Amino acid sequence: MGWPGLLFGVLRHPIFLLLALIALAWSLIAVNDQGYQGPPQKPDVQIVASVTLKVVDGDAGGVMIFPSSVADPIVQYGAGEGSFFRGVMRTLVRERSARSIIDKPEFVLELTSQGGLILVDELTGYWIAIEAFGPDNYREFRSIFDKARESSLVVADRN
Repeated sequence: MGWPGLLFGVLRHPIFLLLALIALAWSLIAVNDQGYQGPPQKPDVQIVASVTLKVVDGDAGGVMIFPSSVADPIVQYGAGEGSFFRGVMRTLVRERSARSIIDKPEFVLELTSQGGLILVDELTGYWIAIEAFGPDNYREFRSIFDKARESSLVVADRN
């Protein structure tokens, strides 16, 4: 029979399986005892400008981005386009879904004094520092920020 046969024979015994299950459950609980910690603390940086963006699902898998006070979209992504933008928004929407928040599809894009961009979901408190994802992704969001700011200024001039 030898050592491996003896070892596996003992492990097949119901009491040892029960003890192994209890040990596994205890270890999982010990690792996850922190509970809900809430959103991470937003960095203490000076915000020099911000725009509120409304993100709406379009036709055939498209996504449209509107400044909050403008009726025309500033950016439209067709199906398969804007994968980074979609991924970032999916992260924030997932946090809303986890809390059963189905309110306004609006998010705030803030420009810091150092030129960084922070995308904030004011309903959940979660935020994403856009420049952390590289220069190409930063440029995409900076373009959205600039277009939204320009559109908001044009609407303000009309009023």
